[in-house]
Amino acid sequence: MSFIIHNNILPSHLGKTFVNDFSRLKQVIISRHNSNSQSRWLERQWNDHYTREAKLQNLKSRAAFKLIEIDDKFHLFNKSKTQSILDLGFAPGAWSQVIKSRSSPDSMILGVDILPCTPPHGVSAIQANILSRKTHELIRLFYSKHFKLNTIDKLHKNHGYFQHMLEEELIRLKETETYKEVFSSDDNSKIIKSPIDIILSDMYAPWPQDFNSKFSMNNITNNAYIRMANTSGLTVRDHAHSIDLCDAALITAIDLLKPKGNFVCKLFTGNEDKLFEKRVRKVFQDCYRFKPKSSRNESKEVYIIGLNKNEAIDKFDVFTT
Repeated sequence: MSFIIHNNILPSHLGKTFVNDFSRLKQVIISRHNSNSQSRWLERQWNDHYTREAKLQNLKSRAAFKLIEIDDKFHLFNKSKTQSILDLGFAPGAWSQVIKSRSSPDSMILGVDILPCTPPHGVSAIQANILSRKTHELIRLFYSKHFKLNTIDKLHKNHGYFQHMLEEELIRLKETETYKEVFSSDDNSKIIKSPIDIILSDMYAPWPQDFNSKFSMNNITNNAYIRMANTSGLTVRDHAHSIDLCDAALITAIDLLKPKGNFVCKLFTGNEDKLFEKRVRKVFQDCYRFKPKSSRNESKEVYIIGLNKNEAIDKFDVFTT
């Protein structure tokens, strides 16, 4: 719950009373939360300018302002040019909203997230694991064949998303006209190997799992809601998991991004962030580190910007030297 106060629309004799009542209401709501961390989070949300502004502009989250700042500085999107744009970790959809508003009407925008999320209007989305080669193949199909993806997969109650135990569903799917139209073409040359102009990653770190615990059964550990979470608050842990996801995003860029394409990746700083920057510099002609003003001062996040992807890239060299 949140409230936005517009003092200029209140009668002068009511303004002070309303603000006082509002402040008391805020303290009551915060006091109902026993945890100090919950109270601090609520207090921060109440007082945060970007959170309030996101509500006013009907944006999915305050993260939208980070991408706006990145685009203002590096000019990624072009309203007069058709672009193919991939948004990794797109849920809840704030970055996709910005991409849609700042790109041309006929640009193709695809959001990929391991969590189910309905995409903003005009954006396609798949619930998928970016670490999977099959996901990369589906992304190529999307941009090459120009079909719509707005479906959300349902996780199997026992096997989750990560085990391929969905043969019956696949057999049913193969009988549909959409599947035949997209996948039955004899001309495989129409599948573009590197079809994307811009790849953006705002992925969060996966929640660590203890496979020796009593909660490590398949139906728990394969549940996307439990596997994925916001940062844990432990700097070393968050950094290590962030690097893993950054590497996954960079591999995606190496495989799917066009030469001269651009790349944006969120990174939680730590001991290995310079090594990741070094890898990015081997893939792109230009590499920048940028922290938007809309990032919280206490946050360890920065954004690595790679511009103008190189023509020939040795993936082995990128990750071994």
